[in-house]
Amino acid sequence: MSQLTRERTQQILADAAFKELVSGRARLRWSLSILTLVMFFGFIALISTVRAALGASIAGSAMPLGFALALAMVAAVVIFTGIYVQRSNARFDELTRIVNRELGR
Repeated sequence: MSQLTRERTQQILADAAFKELVSGRARLRWSLSILTLVMFFGFIALISTVRAALGASIAGSAMPLGFALALAMVAAVVIFTGIYVQRSNARFDELTRIVNRELGR
């Protein structure tokens, strides 16, 4: 493995595939993180504003609405993780191979 020099670092940072890889991962990571935060803070806001409604049972069930929403949030986070993994396997891994091939690693 070659020594990482300032010129080599600048070459890597200037590479178009590397820029696409970094920006694509950051965009997806931030998007999913913001969705998760909005969902969780929204749930906290619901708890603080409509507490009685969240304690009400869903029609035909003994399960409270708040519990169903909490389960839906957990499912959403699992789905978000799956989206990230799928996107990573489909696009980011290929970009990583391209960057490694182009930059001789």
